Amino acid sequence: MSTYVLCLKLNNRPCLVVGGGEVAERKVRTLYTAGACITVIACEVNARLRQFTDEHAITLIVREVREEDLKEKLLIIAATDDRETNRKIAEQARRAGALVNVVDSPEESDFFVPSTFNRGDLTIAIATSGKYPALSRRIREQLEKQFGNEYESYIQLLEPARDDIYKSSALTAGGKIRVIEELLDLPLLALLKEGKQAEAQQMVQGFLKKHGV
Repeated sequence: MSTYVLCLKLNNRPCLVVGGGEVAERKVRTLYTAGACITVIACEVNARLRQFTDEHAITLIVREVREEDLKEKLLIIAATDDRETNRKIAEQARRAGALVNVVDSPEESDFFVPSTFNRGDLTIAIATSGKYPALSRRIREQLEKQFGNEYESYIQLLEPARDDIYKSSALTAGGKIRVIEELLDLPLLALLKEGKQAEAQQMVQGFLKKHGV
């Protein structure tokens, strides 16, 4: 079955992770990075996860999960070590109207968490529809070498230029699209990789002036 890929804004949105082991810990950390409002429920919690929840004021409930715990959650991740418990969580999550990820069962999951890395506002994600996460991680490690930190500065440089192009009254709608595409052809990444921020900025300014922006 094909999937619909999107990036969710989880800032302060309620999410639940059921489980207290290493996998649950990884899920909690990524949800926290996305700004989610997280609740963790588990009968046993490893020391690192307990420390992380303490340090970041994440709600931790040490007991078995109950069906009422799943209400009014946007995302639920079933990450216990018990297959039957994960299956029940998936069923209960759907009754509660939430999207669920079962870490050991792609077939019972509504969504998959890809292997990702960031360069500022650039996010690159690799997924195998939950079928082989190790392959996703391997490809991510290869791409991390290809896409360096200069991409963070690259987007910071491109964003205001793109806004100026869209606001320009000197260009038609089609012209704006063409100029935005041409902007990507400038050798900005090479300059940024060498730390030549000022030269890159001057190149963009000269480009915009040339096009009447």
